[in-house]
Amino acid sequence: MLLRLVEPYLPILAKKYADDPVVPDEPDQTFLLGSRWADYGLALAFAIAFPILRAILKRAVFEPFGIRIIYGNVKKNDAKVDPERMRKWNESFWKLCCFSSFTTMALLVSHTEKWFWDTRYYWLGCSHFPPCNMIVSKGVLLFYCIETGFYLQSIHFLMFHEVRRKDWLESMIHHIVTAGLLCYSYYVNFTRIGIMVMLIHDVSDIFLELAKLCRYAKQQTGALVAFGVFFVTWILSRVMYFPLVIIRSGLTEPIHYARVHGVTNIEPHFTLFNGMLIILFLLHVYWTYLIFQVLLRQLFVGNTYDVREDDPDADDD
Repeated sequence: MLLRLVEPYLPILAKKYADDPVVPDEPDQTFLLGSRWADYGLALAFAIAFPILRAILKRAVFEPFGIRIIYGNVKKNDAKVDPERMRKWNESFWKLCCFSSFTTMALLVSHTEKWFWDTRYYWLGCSHFPPCNMIVSKGVLLFYCIETGFYLQSIHFLMFHEVRRKDWLESMIHHIVTAGLLCYSYYVNFTRIGIMVMLIHDVSDIFLELAKLCRYAKQQTGALVAFGVFFVTWILSRVMYFPLVIIRSGLTEPIHYARVHGVTNIEPHFTLFNGMLIILFLLHVYWTYLIFQVLLRQLFVGNTYDVREDDPDADDD
């Protein structure tokens, strides 16, 4: 159990948080549709709706726009149009739209909250557990249902529809763990820290998908700039902020505040929640290694192709 590894540091934590603000006990957990199971049902409805929306946007927006940008004024069945390139274009365009929307929504519903700036408020006020009796805004709850639905359907799409890359297994583990983290953190009402986890994950993916779109359109300068921004946001959010702020908070502060509020039993939830965060971070480390491979290739070869793809020359024909 992770709790046993952290318990020896409790005296240090008690001293560190000696001047904490006094926060009254909060009322019971709130729900978007009146109950936890109704909210899970809404997330499932979003999981069904996302593929429908994706198909409509592919036909009406992604594919026509991609053909015009990449090939000029030609029809879809023209011999010049590479179906595999268009498949990758449609996939990246969809993800760009989703991650941009999720990041914008997460910022809108959370940036005015105290816990957006101070990790102590992830846990302050939780006087009985599980679940934590903390009020969460309707905006945060709606975001949770939408993002949970997205990752539930992403598992199916990665399994049956999306381009198979060399890190397919790692991506599948990531999607399953993320969907599990969203469902589980909603159950125990760790939604304050949960939305921050999703925000720092989504923001870097915007620039990754933008870099891919530029590369598919043979806009190497745009691809290089977008990939550079992606690299910076990836390192800052997933390699630095995630372990140093989010995981640190998850491993230390719940123990301290559980004792402050008289909560005596936080297992197995403490280990399960932090275990999923650590799995995500280990995946980040692996993907950081792949990112550095791309950087080295750019420095010595001058090409930013996706090292995860089996045929790196397929996009440059």
